[in-house]
Amino acid sequence: MKKILVPVDFSDHMRTVCKFALEIIKTTGGELRLFHAYFDFIIVHNSGFPYSIDASEMFNQEMLIKIREESKADMEKLAESLKEELRSQNITNVHILHTLTGGMPEEEILNISETYNPDLIIMGTRGKGEKDFLTGKVSSKVVQNATCRILTVPRDTEYHGFQNILYTTDFNDEDDSDLRRLIGLLKYYHPKIHCIHIDLDGNAPVDAARMQKLQQQFSDATEKNSSIVFEVIRHDDFLEGINEYAKDHNIDLIAVVNHRKSFLKRLFTTDHTRQLLFASDVPLFIFPGKTE
Repeated sequence: MKKILVPVDFSDHMRTVCKFALEIIKTTGGELRLFHAYFDFIIVHNSGFPYSIDASEMFNQEMLIKIREESKADMEKLAESLKEELRSQNITNVHILHTLTGGMPEEEILNISETYNPDLIIMGTRGKGEKDFLTGKVSSKVVQNATCRILTVPRDTEYHGFQNILYTTDFNDEDDSDLRRLIGLLKYYHPKIHCIHIDLDGNAPVDAARMQKLQQQFSDATEKNSSIVFEVIRHDDFLEGINEYAKDHNIDLIAVVNHRKSFLKRLFTTDHTRQLLFASDVPLFIFPGKTE
């Protein structure tokens, strides 16, 4: 990871998100770019906005300047605190950069991801049970449209490294290559990878045979940086099965492949990535797959 992009909103949760970013970039060295998009549009009177605000009283040019200056000050304060943390650890191979712009956060994150071309985007999410519409809307759109790898960090999550990683399979043709890519991407952590399938229809013999076939494609001699366990879990609900397994096995990270689906496929297939984004308290590592 040589370039990490971290969208920030200056909430208390940002300290945790930045902790993940620092720990990851320290393994290889490189750039950590903080990014913030502040709202720079004017809400006019009788615009239909739920809370109608008179532009002459609130969102005039002076107010927009104030918003930008406050965002700039918050950004510089955050960047300096991260630099100080690096200095305290005598780390010299990481550079902290920051970018500030106006606009809709989700749109601007996607714009800078195209121009900056990061290896990884790390962003906060609301976590299970939280009702933060804005954070959910932003993270969902970025995950759906970004073409690079993404790490989402729910609220109340602490960094413990990546010793136990969960990968779910529905036994598609890409499992072999996806698993090998995952091992390569996280080789610095020497993780234990839990490759599991949630059996929702009670078809245990067939699922067990498919899992055994997948397991045979991996060997200790080939996968030197990781150990892999393969398991079929019987459960009536996909999300509950994942969350229960993650809790029982101290899972630090859930890895999912974001295969891009056509509009019709999105209508008629379940989006497990989106489900996990809003219904799991475990960080998600989302890496792009093929377009379907």
